[in-house]
Amino acid sequence: MMKAEILPHHATTLRRTVEHFEQDPGVTGLILGGSIAHGFCSPESDVDVMIVVSDEEHRDRLRAGRACFFSRELCTYEGGYVDGKYVSAALLREVAARGSEPARYAFKDAQVLFSSDPSLSALLERAARYPVEDKASRIVRFQAQFEAWRWYTEEALKRRDMPLLRTAVSKLTLFGGRIVLAHNELLYPYHKWFLRVLEAAPDTPAGVIPLIQALAAEPTSKGIEQFVRMIREYRTWDITEATWSAQFMQDSELNWLNAPPPIDDL
Repeated sequence: MMKAEILPHHATTLRRTVEHFEQDPGVTGLILGGSIAHGFCSPESDVDVMIVVSDEEHRDRLRAGRACFFSRELCTYEGGYVDGKYVSAALLREVAARGSEPARYAFKDAQVLFSSDPSLSALLERAARYPVEDKASRIVRFQAQFEAWRWYTEEALKRRDMPLLRTAVSKLTLFGGRIVLAHNELLYPYHKWFLRVLEAAPDTPAGVIPLIQALAAEPTSKGIEQFVRMIREYRTWDITEATWSAQFMQDSELNWLNAPPPIDDL
């Protein structure tokens, strides 16, 4: 895993955080994550840690709504804070087996600060693995989303519906970018670091990042057409006009049949 360069004030805060949790008998390990581990931090960045506890304690914390940690007192710099999430070995195994890409990305580049479990580093590596066995099916599903939101952009432009247009363009660029990430076998890090990870992909369409940024600022018909063409020409298209709507229906309209509906659809 990458060892990020840590700024002195972050390092001092981390030492204090390690000392704090080493004194807690219920804590079996501490992991550095977030922007510092990923190498994306600025001097003002907070310190993100994952606090390892037993499987039983983790379940209890989830049930009680106590699975997060926050402290300004441990921080050594103005405006900073330590932001933590409680995790367990069982959770890491679940992420490795079936975790979402953002769940996996949370453990990418993570660094063990201390641990009583010698298997923790190996667990982190498995949790942060790109699920290459699902790559082909994910690309097909992302292409269906891309085509559906391309259709919604057309509807929004016809109706002059700006809220729909901005939503549709956001989804269009998201799934266009996710096709690129999947092709490169890179985990989707969720929205905050999406462009940073996409920019670092070794095989991307020329000009994709500036075009996504331009569409976010001003979603025009010309820009949308350019982006659609760029992504369609990027690689072999595995879905057709006859099949994308059925795939979109399964993933976005009937997804509640097999799992709880996402919060957006409650």
